[in-house]
Amino acid sequence: MRIVDGPFASFDAELVSVDGDRLTAQVTIFGRQTAVELHRDQIEHPEDVPELWSSEAEADEEVLAGLRERIAAQYDDLEYGAKFEFFLERVDLPEEDLAQEWDAYTALCAEVDADVRQRKAVALRAFDQEIAPLPAGEARRRVAADSGRWLPAAAAREERRSRYPAIDRSHAEEQLLATIFGQPDPPPTLWERADRRRAAARSAADLRDYAVWRAANQPQDQSAAVAQVEHERAAIEERLARDWGFQLPDSIFRFRAFLLSLGPTGKQALDDLELYPFGIMDLFDDPARGSRAGIDVRVHGRYYRDPPEFLTFMHGGGDGLHFGLWYDDGRTCTGVASYYNNDGGGVGLPSRTPLEAVRNTLEWGWRHLGDWDDEPADPMDLEVVVRRHRLRLLREVLMTFETGDRDEQGEDYHNAYKDSPELLERGDPDRIETLDGGGALVDGDTAIERGRQRPWEDYDFCTALQKELTDDPAAREAHVAEARRRCEAGHPADALTLGRDLHWISAGDPELEHHASELLTMAYRALGRDNLAAIAQAHHRHRSLPQVHVLEET
Repeated sequence: MRIVDGPFASFDAELVSVDGDRLTAQVTIFGRQTAVELHRDQIEHPEDVPELWSSEAEADEEVLAGLRERIAAQYDDLEYGAKFEFFLERVDLPEEDLAQEWDAYTALCAEVDADVRQRKAVALRAFDQEIAPLPAGEARRRVAADSGRWLPAAAAREERRSRYPAIDRSHAEEQLLATIFGQPDPPPTLWERADRRRAAARSAADLRDYAVWRAANQPQDQSAAVAQVEHERAAIEERLARDWGFQLPDSIFRFRAFLLSLGPTGKQALDDLELYPFGIMDLFDDPARGSRAGIDVRVHGRYYRDPPEFLTFMHGGGDGLHFGLWYDDGRTCTGVASYYNNDGGGVGLPSRTPLEAVRNTLEWGWRHLGDWDDEPADPMDLEVVVRRHRLRLLREVLMTFETGDRDEQGEDYHNAYKDSPELLERGDPDRIETLDGGGALVDGDTAIERGRQRPWEDYDFCTALQKELTDDPAAREAHVAEARRRCEAGHPADALTLGRDLHWISAGDPELEHHASELLTMAYRALGRDNLAAIAQAHHRHRSLPQVHVLEET
């Protein structure tokens, strides 16, 4: 067997015994045999090992159905290996025209698909005629005895390893030493080098095809979009300052210009990402637009759990994902936060800009549309190719407004611009931990022991505090009374943090909603954040609305 996971990855192993999904095997390390304990999932292709196939307790029909599935999977795996050999054979050749090499590879894929599809159909018909009528034990023995016929991928892998002895195991002991002593990884194996060449070939073909596609899908001129934003800016700034008390950051106007500069192709790319301008963006075309009768306009785009500091500007698709500007002090924007209103998880620490939020989502979309890691050998279908072209064009347009110095893509982008280890470990030094995950910008200690807010919530703290506040009315009332007393004495940290907690976990409970509104109003007024107090009260009055769009129809 081949071990593929854990410190002994890339070692060959000899099976000794099996106990359910656990097994004991012998490996040779530095010339000596050593027994190691493994899980079934740590073995490459466990379906190739008859001893791991099925329990004697399984019914005959279950065993036979499982055997048939394994045989079908073997032919699928055979297909992958036959295609990948194209790059194994070329790994040391000069990279003269990788795009053309990808074209040759895709032609080979079509041939392999047709050949293996026919062989698979023949094998499954033979199985149904020759093996399926047999008792389970005899069926297993027959399949194991003629593995070349029934398990062709396993046979092909062994033949491939005979031709390429160092394909994926030449550095097994070096890798073990690196794991134990923290040494640099050994040079890439032949398989890894072939995989990188395949990725480079596909990338070259993708760029070539994109250049042709882009010539027919040129982005729009941006000067008109920028001019329109400059023309409308004063009116929208005045509206947000008058009704919300917020100063809009320059970044939201760059976001608006970006949206206006998108042609049909760019808009489709944004739609592919399920990103839609919403909330305050609905006012840009008509800054004087009001809300429906009897509804405070400040709750437009305000979801049930939105903290008062959160001002929605974009919707993100399913489960109520939405993005908002964040106003700690009630006046200036600190950054962007987002969360799934219908799912778990908090808003996270506010940071960055609206366009950085779009870029972040774009790079996740790029990764899921064919980033090179763990990608199957098959060429992408035409729709995926076109979606990648649209995302590439969207990235180009976005980078003319922001993030133009960030050339990384996909997973590389996220690795380059993720939160710092120090922030993850210690949290934000300016924010006290809250259940909503955004943290409260306020000085002073709190009666409830809280840490600094991290980008991700402290599960143990959040679980314990939420349980206490919802399941123990006496404890909750005591916390509320203490927060009220401290706020009246000039220390609003408790009222702000507890008010935000109760607002977040209200879940339709009138008592929790009432306490949240009371404490938040007290805290914001004590901190001079009167507009946040007014937003909290408006939200409290309208938290039962069936939808968050409240603007009058145009």
